[in-house]
Amino acid sequence: MYSILINLRDIEVITMDTVKTSRIAGLLLAYPIAFAYLKYFLLDFSGENSVIKRVLFTMAFIVLHELIVRGHGRKPASVSYFWYAVMGIVALTSVTGISEPVSMFALHLCALYVTVVSCGILYEGRTGSFIAADLFNAGVLKAFSGFGNIFKDLAAIRKGKNGEMKASSFAAGVLSVLFMIPVFIVAVALLSGINSDFDIAVSKVLQSIDEFCFFENFNFFVMAVPASLYIYGMISQSAGSTGEKERETFGKLVAWRQKCHKLSPIVASLITGAFVLLYIIFFVFEGSYLFSAFAGILPEEFTAAEYARQGFFELTGIMAINMLVFFVVSYLTKRDSIGRKISNGMITALMCESVVFAVISFSKLALYYSRFGYTPKRLLAIWGTLIFAAGAVMVIASIFKRKDMSRPWIYFTTVSFALMSIISSIMALVI
Repeated sequence: MYSILINLRDIEVITMDTVKTSRIAGLLLAYPIAFAYLKYFLLDFSGENSVIKRVLFTMAFIVLHELIVRGHGRKPASVSYFWYAVMGIVALTSVTGISEPVSMFALHLCALYVTVVSCGILYEGRTGSFIAADLFNAGVLKAFSGFGNIFKDLAAIRKGKNGEMKASSFAAGVLSVLFMIPVFIVAVALLSGINSDFDIAVSKVLQSIDEFCFFENFNFFVMAVPASLYIYGMISQSAGSTGEKERETFGKLVAWRQKCHKLSPIVASLITGAFVLLYIIFFVFEGSYLFSAFAGILPEEFTAAEYARQGFFELTGIMAINMLVFFVVSYLTKRDSIGRKISNGMITALMCESVVFAVISFSKLALYYSRFGYTPKRLLAIWGTLIFAAGAVMVIASIFKRKDMSRPWIYFTTVSFALMSIISSIMALVI
């Protein structure tokens, strides 16, 4: 029995040592990774080795994330590795993928989302319709509430004689040094203006420092301070959260959403029905033109390029409007009241029309693609069309199954974007 206790104590010591080592490593890497983020990731659009820089930074961020979470005695959830893989694919294909700006935006979203996913503090308990609130929680609430966590964690690894943490004194010391650095620089500048010999001496010192490219990176050195506080604070605050606040907030959000259900289903049906009727009338006028690409026949006044471009962006805008109508009607309409079935029927009809619009858009893109070949923008347009079509299908499925289908749509959007980026990269290499 005694030997078992000894072994258990040894395991606990090893675990605590691992936590402390991870925390120290995370603290040491926070500032260098923030500097690399500003200089080599966020602002590097030269294209020179940009893929390598972005892949290396993404890997460094994942390592930092793992260290900070494990430094708080937690193990990231297994689903985190899915988002790690997506981040790696998007970073690797950021230049050769379907869109560099979209890829960069997607990487930032994944970085925010994996923070709350890995710590199990999603509002809904899993990926779902509250994803926007989860991203806001990570990027704003957790990040700014944990802005000073780097000082707290630095102090936490320094124990007093009685085992008490010197958090306040240590943080005060670090902040004092950081505050006095610019004050010291101002004092040097003022003294340089008084004595010319002193000014020459300072200039020589600065020139020697400039040879080490200090001033070339001075802005990055300065801006990396708040960047490191933001990144570290976001991850550490999430890792230190039990999820209790998120559960309370989720209950409030659900209650607020239920209070929004004040619109009569009859009124909602009339609103949705107006759009449905509008599109039916439009199909009567433009049906032969819109569907002609399926038969491989083009209107006489159009070339293939003109036909493919004519109306494509307008159709995409219509699909976006239809999704907006669905969200507004869905969030405002009363539940379990007379006329609800009619309202659901109108929404289903509207989404079916969205699918038709998506198919027409896809036919235009397919015709253009078959005539003029591959470009990243055309593949991006195909992906966007698929996303709108999938969204419409998910809405129809949610109505019939009476189940929220946001989760599969989010994963479909994520996986399809990664796949399209891979396909685009392969096509770029082949061409």
